[in-house]
Amino acid sequence: MSGSKEINRSITTAARSALRPLGLRQKGRSRVWYDDRAWWLSIVEFQPGRGLGTYLNVGAMWLWAKRDHWAFDEGSRLYWRDDGSFVTRPPVGERGWSQHVDFLKPDQFFRDVTLTAGVAAGRIVELRAQFPHVGAVAESLTSRAARPDESLLWHAYHAGTAAAVCGDVMPARQHLTHVVSADLAASWERALAAQASDLLGLMDDRVALHERLVQTVNQTRKRLKLPVAALGYDEIGF
Repeated sequence: MSGSKEINRSITTAARSALRPLGLRQKGRSRVWYDDRAWWLSIVEFQPGRGLGTYLNVGAMWLWAKRDHWAFDEGSRLYWRDDGSFVTRPPVGERGWSQHVDFLKPDQFFRDVTLTAGVAAGRIVELRAQFPHVGAVAESLTSRAARPDESLLWHAYHAGTAAAVCGDVMPARQHLTHVVSADLAASWERALAAQASDLLGLMDDRVALHERLVQTVNQTRKRLKLPVAALGYDEIGF
């Protein structure tokens, strides 16, 4: 068996053991697994990198924007230690953190990627606890600025949309207006601004806003080849 096939086989076996018990599904036969939360996804990606081996990316994707591709809106690369502890950004200069599983021989790689799959499971549990409802997303995003590795426009759109779902009109208008009034050069920027403008126009009608976002979520789910989701509505949103 070739190295790449051995790597994929080992990753699939390790991911099935660590992620399936949490309810995650494999995206086709790829190295991507996902946790379907109706209006958002947690995504685990065993990303190919230098030579033979894998990086590990785990993060959240909010589905209330029209997209036809998988993306990390919150989080991505993970770093871990041999004891299974992990961070999203290791302290500067601190040694002992890994971000890549090298393939040296089959038994070594399977052992190491099994640990990595366990790290991914730990991060999934962490994300579920961090974002139990839309209100938690709104609080998290509106309380911080965009990170250096994060798009300013996407951060503003997601923060504004989450706030709008929760009925927090002032921060919702502020963030969505930032998207609409930005210097829009790329086609994706203009498309995102059009979505933000649409939501601003519905800000005074929460029922219509909710219906529009449910529609958008299911359009995005369809484009990602996910089934239609049942989305309820209460005082905090979806």
